[in-house]
Amino acid sequence: MVDLKTWLREQGLTVRDFSLELGVPVKTVQDWVYRGVEPSAENRDILADYVTSRCAHHWIIAVPNGPMSDGVCQRCGDHREFQNSISDYRWPANTPAGNGATAKAGSPKTALPTARRAG
Repeated sequence: MVDLKTWLREQGLTVRDFSLELGVPVKTVQDWVYRGVEPSAENRDILADYVTSRCAHHWIIAVPNGPMSDGVCQRCGDHREFQNSISDYRWPANTPAGNGATAKAGSPKTALPTARRAG
């Protein structure tokens, strides 16, 4: 779960504005933000949808281990898979992960874009 107090500050939202946008009583949101009260299952779903839809994600992507890598947003905790290769490159099917991508036949070999990787 995201630290709501920090997240609201980063978003420039007040607790009151946040409660109005969620359609949840101000007192309930104050309990979440300032008292660490866990939202009900219904409110947890509403809250998660709202936060992930408005988050300026800061992805931490796992070290490549095959064609896809798991990523977790450092800000909201959202999960997503990231492709480790692009259309001109293929992940070697019979090569251990970590040896890099190989270019298609006849294509010049170029460096792949990099992202911050956990590990």
